[in-house]
Amino acid sequence: MHTRGAAPLPPWSADPAARTDTPPPLGDLLVAAAHRWPDRTAVDDGSARYTFAQLERGAQAIASRLTRRGVGAGDRVVVLARKRAVMPMVAVAVWKCGAVYVPLDAAEPEERLRELLGRLRPAAVITLDDHDHGVSGAYRLDEERLTELLSGPASAHATVAHRPEAAAYIVFASGATGEPQGAEISVVGLMTHFAGQNEVLGFTAESRVLSLTPFHFDVSLVDTLLPLSLGAFVHQFRGLAAGAVMRSVIARERITHLIAVTLLLTMITGDGRRITAAGLPSLELVMTGAQVCDTEVLRAWTRALPEVRVVHAFGPPEATIFSLTHEIGPGDAERMTTCPVGRPLRGTRVKIMRDGLELDRPGVPGELWIGGAQVMRGYFDQPEETARLVVDLEGTRYFRTGDICSYDSDGNVVLHRHADARVTWLAGRRTHLNEITRAARKVPGVERATATVVRRGRRDVVALAVVSPERRVITEVTERLRSILPEPLRPALVAWSPAADAEPDERLLIQQLTTAAQRSDSHCFALSAEGAVEIIDEVEPCR
Repeated sequence: MHTRGAAPLPPWSADPAARTDTPPPLGDLLVAAAHRWPDRTAVDDGSARYTFAQLERGAQAIASRLTRRGVGAGDRVVVLARKRAVMPMVAVAVWKCGAVYVPLDAAEPEERLRELLGRLRPAAVITLDDHDHGVSGAYRLDEERLTELLSGPASAHATVAHRPEAAAYIVFASGATGEPQGAEISVVGLMTHFAGQNEVLGFTAESRVLSLTPFHFDVSLVDTLLPLSLGAFVHQFRGLAAGAVMRSVIARERITHLIAVTLLLTMITGDGRRITAAGLPSLELVMTGAQVCDTEVLRAWTRALPEVRVVHAFGPPEATIFSLTHEIGPGDAERMTTCPVGRPLRGTRVKIMRDGLELDRPGVPGELWIGGAQVMRGYFDQPEETARLVVDLEGTRYFRTGDICSYDSDGNVVLHRHADARVTWLAGRRTHLNEITRAARKVPGVERATATVVRRGRRDVVALAVVSPERRVITEVTERLRSILPEPLRPALVAWSPAADAEPDERLLIQQLTTAAQRSDSHCFALSAEGAVEIIDEVEPCR
């Protein structure tokens, strides 16, 4: 039941009569919705569902358990994340302790998890199932324990408020150093983002949101916690990532807001013939992003559903999720070139820079810098990388994205490419190929490693060439990469090149990898200095 006068909504609410000007503590993000609509279903995942009152009660109970385990303000709490309805409850529980929420993919290889945990030194690790993932002392929040918490006596836990500049969460992405880089985002950065982002999205208490994003990606904060903070319903999608399945869920759950990274929106779109007003009657907004979306995909939505707003979002995790948005208009739907990535959210600044000078003329390319409160505090435990990429300009901190952009004649930012050709997007995640080559070079006997992205069928996949005097090393490389890299980063094609007096030219290796991908669907090859390509059958696939 809606209690109009109680518990004002956060400042990013679209209803000025219901909102406060002061953001709530992060740990109280769901308090207003729990007071106003306690019995309304807040989130479900197809097998479990929770009301707003249950989310708040569960978060308090989990926070009490974490406090008894010694978790306090500023501590890092790792959550081995899964796509489950309980995840927003867990994130808010961490914040109730004044701690830092660090979601890691529960499906990561155990060796990689151990390396990340060794760097993070968390005060607690939460796992959502009965598998310990090789982590000793993890707090298991499996179905049995969760039921016990929610059915037991209420556990009141006073929220420990973060300072605005304190870290709210850490999200890891692939980095130039060859190690995963953890962007540490502040509380004020996240709050600023929520305010600017909801001016675009327009979530209200009547919205119904489809959450497709895994929780170890920062976009999950936008498609789950932002709408929940306003009383909206969120469906956590756990089904098969197939276009027909996702379309049926949008229709069945009466989804009003679809947020899908480019890869998933392309799958939902298919050939475009199933995108109809009759099939998706409740839809009001589609937001896509991460990498630049194909104009053909955007055109399918704007032509079939002209009343539905289609928004393209762009920005690196180092500047808090998305920094720029562009609403697709009639002219964009007909353009033959890539759509702009848009203008900055309120509270965010952008500059296009070259040689220390700001460029403002249309069509002149330079590096995109993003500035304001949304810029990360820094990379966790990598101060040198932070100093290299975060700069102060006239009293504002900017993140140097490495993206080469320009303005169009309307003042929109247009993305051309990334300055580093080794940066790419795989399965919706930003990937630096240095992380793959670094893992390969750790194998004894490997002298050099080169990686590139090749087209195979209708997909972009990673191809890796290793240089070694011994051919047998290729088996050890594939085994190593299976044990340390997450599945999307594992090469679909691995090649061996013999060491020689003259080192193989990197461009030649990349050319040979591309040729091998085009000639055969095999996964392992031997390359020669003369350009010959031989299939190796005895090596197991890396993926």
